[in-house]
Amino acid sequence: MQIIRNLSEIIGQEPATKLLKASLHSRRLAHSYLFSGPPGVGKKTTARALLYHLFCHISSDNPCGGCLACKKIERDIHPDIKFLHPEKKDIRIDSIREVERFLRFRPTEGNYRVVIISQAERLNPEAGNALLKSLEEPPLYSLFVLITEKTYQMLPTILSRCQIVRFNPIPTDLIKEHLKRRLLCEESVADSVAEISSGSLGWALEILNSGILEELNSFVKVGHSGSEDGKFRRLEKISKQDRNYLELLLYVLVIWIWRSYLNAKGVFNYPNSFPEEKFTGDPFIAIQELDRAKRAIENFINTELILYTLMKKLFK
Repeated sequence: MQIIRNLSEIIGQEPATKLLKASLHSRRLAHSYLFSGPPGVGKKTTARALLYHLFCHISSDNPCGGCLACKKIERDIHPDIKFLHPEKKDIRIDSIREVERFLRFRPTEGNYRVVIISQAERLNPEAGNALLKSLEEPPLYSLFVLITEKTYQMLPTILSRCQIVRFNPIPTDLIKEHLKRRLLCEESVADSVAEISSGSLGWALEILNSGILEELNSFVKVGHSGSEDGKFRRLEKISKQDRNYLELLLYVLVIWIWRSYLNAKGVFNYPNSFPEEKFTGDPFIAIQELDRAKRAIENFINTELILYTLMKKLFK
């Protein structure tokens, strides 16, 4: 996987990267940023690229990738950088206490101590209020980057203390070009994957690398079959995958359902990159069932049971 160390290499997010580069050039970085936008459009990639600009020993404008600082960032062992992720359902106050302890000490190898919080909307109330204190009175050397797909779930008081940097869906043509030029995809494959990625380069790469279209084909075939044993064997295998994979499968199921419906209505004639079997039920009811399945998986309910229930409802 290509490592992006320069903000100029971020695809399709010029307003966001232009703002950050201007702040770096003027040395007027905010103490806290909120990177907000749909999944897979470059928020995390931009946050990591920003680290190279902040800490590279050779050049802050064009990070080298070869100095000791760049190598430490690449290996996630830089002492002045802390990453925070949800533990199971949420981010708890103990994690914010660790951040507070981290920020008590001045930088050891750079000018900043940086805290990057992924899925920041998952801060529970106690953690959110504790973080708010750090945002209100930050050390001069601190820099927070909060990353979220769901700004509406964030505490308004936290939002008011962050500079919001918005990330937008990436134009389909840019995704196609990236897949063809960087990954050497065939034109037909790049066109199809870019089209169903909904402006998300991350989704496009996941679709290519995960084999999810093959999984979709297997899911649909076994769903149409009359073999209960076949269903359970397939779903047992799928249920062992991580949440990102399951979310991607539910996403391509949505696309397959809508394509089947629109093709049947003669509205569009999509290329045959999906299973030959078409969805013949009510798409609106099916989408509701998929949404229920997604929420159930997010709440850590039995995945195999969720998928079996979903399959039974989709393929009556």
